[in-house]
Amino acid sequence: MSASAGHPFAGAAKPVYLNFALKTFQSQAAYKFEYFVGVFNGLLYVFIFTSLWTAIYSGMSSGADTPFTKTGIITYAVFAMVCRISMTMEDTEISSRIRSGDIAMDMTKPVNFFLMNLSQTSGVTMFHWFTRVIPILLVCFFAFDLKIPAEPARLAASAFAWIMGYMIFFMVNFLFALLSFWFVETFSFQLMKYAFFNLFSGGIIPIDFFPGWMRPIMDILPFQYILYTPTAVFTGHLAWPETVRLMSLQALWIVVLGVACNVMWRSARRKLVVQGG
Repeated sequence: MSASAGHPFAGAAKPVYLNFALKTFQSQAAYKFEYFVGVFNGLLYVFIFTSLWTAIYSGMSSGADTPFTKTGIITYAVFAMVCRISMTMEDTEISSRIRSGDIAMDMTKPVNFFLMNLSQTSGVTMFHWFTRVIPILLVCFFAFDLKIPAEPARLAASAFAWIMGYMIFFMVNFLFALLSFWFVETFSFQLMKYAFFNLFSGGIIPIDFFPGWMRPIMDILPFQYILYTPTAVFTGHLAWPETVRLMSLQALWIVVLGVACNVMWRSARRKLVVQGG
């Protein structure tokens, strides 16, 4: 087995990983019906959440103290959902390969397992960017009165925040997928992950609306840095000091999760060798 296969972060990115991403992109493009269904589902969720927030804010008194204006919450709801769609990943592939035993073949390839999966996941994500995110954004710009700050610095910061949020989400999925080395069925773990993600990522309810006693709990979990941070940065909801603070915590979480992925992958390899001989 090559040294790069043994370490989830060993080896520099090479054209082979670009090929993994391109092949995954092409395989996704073969399912044209899913493209139209995905666009429809994305628009449906956008209109559901924007209608919900419109109804909530319409029922409030004019002097109500809220963290968002009506236009601000609609803008946030649209881009939080678009951000979520833009981070679409296949998070069951690793678990399936572990259960089928195909993971043993992956571990003999002269490539880095972590980077191979990141490349393949990136191919899926790029497909959804072109086939879902862009069409949905175009419709939303015509359908809603969206207020987006146009400062180049904020756009650059939001792009960087999105990349870091994407890496956090990928590594969380990677860690949960590796649980299949120890457990025959991981559905309950996946269910728990998505429960925490839906509740604490800010994709459905912005973090600002949660009670103060819940904030310390949310701050020690990585989920708000996946969707809330890039969305709030992009829409101009956060002042620059808070933007810098949250992006710094994103970077810290990438380091922490990177170490966790490394440790767990090494342990999983040893377990496979012991069991498989």
